[in-house]
Parts: sequence; structure tokens; C-alpha cells
Amino acid sequence: MKLLFSFLLISACGLSLCSTSYAQARKEMVYTVAERQPEFPGGQMALTQYLAQNIKYPGSLIRKNRNADPVDAKFIIDKDGTVRDVRVVTKSIDKSTQKGMEAFMKTVINAVEKMPRWRPGEVNNEPVAVFYTLPITVNLQ
Repeated sequence: MKLLFSFLLISACGLSLCSTSYAQARKEMVYTVAERQPEFPGGQMALTQYLAQNIKYPGSLIRKNRNADPVDAKFIIDKDGTVRDVRVVTKSIDKSTQKGMEAFMKTVINAVEKMPRWRPGEVNNEPVAVFYTLPITVNLQ
């Protein structure tokens, strides 16, 4: 059985549109949209390969031949390209897949936390911290 991971990178920014927020734990500005969005080393294809190699799909969902519900990994990419404050968000989970989905979400968090440094986002040609959302969907094929 073959697993197909799909990842859609959410990024939108005009040259002069930038949106900011403040991180709760630190008193620093974190952009929600930067002039130049952060980039995984090697680009989107390299990110897809990295996640496919590092996210383990729970056996309980494979045995049920069940696709995982889509999840969003949300995190901050710092000025130096490091990933921090990783969270995974999903819609409500039904009881029959709860244990498998919890295991899946833990592997997503672990994979994202262990990512290599990204090329940081930029505003006015200066590196900035950026909130990033990475939607992840798994299809059994």
C-alpha cells in the first residue's frame, strides 16, 4: 500500500503588503505575511520529500484503510531560519480514529520541530520572523 502525502504551502504577499503580530512568549514582531516568504532549503519539492520521509502514518489508520483528516502545522520561522512554536490543528476527531489521529499529529509535530533551517522571510531586505501554516493531507493509495 502506497501513501501519498500532499502539502500545500500557504503564502501570499504583495511587494508592499505585510502583516504583523506579536509573539506571546517573546516581545518580538512576527509577520503573518512578509515581502519574501520563508523557504525550505531546496524548495517545495524538498519540503514534500522531507515530510514524506519523516512523518509516520499510524498503523491503526492503515489497517482501517482510512485517510487521515487534513491537518495544519502552524509554526514560526525565526529570523535565523529556525522553526519554533509548532502546533497542529485539525477539525474535530471522531472516536473511531482519535487514537490514530493523535499519533499522526505527534509525528507531524516531531517532523516539523526537527526541520533544517529555512531561508527566513524578509521585509525591506532584512530577515524577519514569520508565522507559517503548512496544510498536510495523507491519502492511502
